[in-house]
Amino acid sequence: MVKTILITGATDGIGKHLAKKLTSEGHHVILHGRNPQKLELALREVRAVSLRGRVSSYLADFSKLDEVYRFAEEIKRDFQRIGVLFNNAGLYAGKERKVSAENVELTFMLSVLVPYILTTELSPLLEKSADGRVINTSSYMHHFAKVKDLDFGFEKEYNPGLAYNNSKLYTIWMTRYLARDFFLKGSNITINAYHPGLISTNLGNSSSDEKTKKSLFGRLMKSLSKDLDQGIETGYYLTLSEEVRGLTGYYFDEKKVKSVSEKGYSFEKAQKLMDYCQEKVKMFQEKQDF
Repeated sequence: MVKTILITGATDGIGKHLAKKLTSEGHHVILHGRNPQKLELALREVRAVSLRGRVSSYLADFSKLDEVYRFAEEIKRDFQRIGVLFNNAGLYAGKERKVSAENVELTFMLSVLVPYILTTELSPLLEKSADGRVINTSSYMHHFAKVKDLDFGFEKEYNPGLAYNNSKLYTIWMTRYLARDFFLKGSNITINAYHPGLISTNLGNSSSDEKTKKSLFGRLMKSLSKDLDQGIETGYYLTLSEEVRGLTGYYFDEKKVKSVSEKGYSFEKAQKLMDYCQEKVKMFQEKQDF
């Protein structure tokens, strides 16, 4: 069955490589990117391998909530349904804490808040598919999160590693919470998180310093990196496989359900995470109304 698949962060790395594979098999792929030149290049590359030429592209800077909502509205305007929302866009921030206009730390924003908004905003389109799926990109690094308190904005303590690891844990919390929410509402939408593996991509290249890249740790990480064909395997599996049809609220690695870190997890804490996201959304909406 041909699916309409929306992939965020699709201008390089896993996103673009996955888009190429899916469109080469005849699926309609919607590309998202924040850089117009890179998005245009990705669009040409993906169309070049497309079986039917069904590729669309949309520009939006997800560090700005007004652009996130504009993007969602454009998708709702142009599509009656989508089969898969693949939340791939991410960020490994630099040494300095950077925030959006709503004072949301940007690593958290790209990993948690934006996927939350897109999932809720686009759920009516996913509902119209018999097998609507949401795939959230987490990481094995969530096991190294430190959740002493629920400082979702990293205002009390910030470093890029902490922000990344914790945000990937919060991605799993959000996934589990929304899976429960969809189930209780009788929705057919499934939502799962996955670890793509250690991939050599451009994630964080704009902010990582040269000292880190050339360090022993940096060289080791690069040597352990998967290639992109390996890196997209689990994401591709979650996008199309009948084996995962109906499964929801899980964390996958190497195409298998894996255990997740239970560090500090409870439904009440996941609810506080959702409350934080909703608070930021409300703050944004009130500014728009004003």
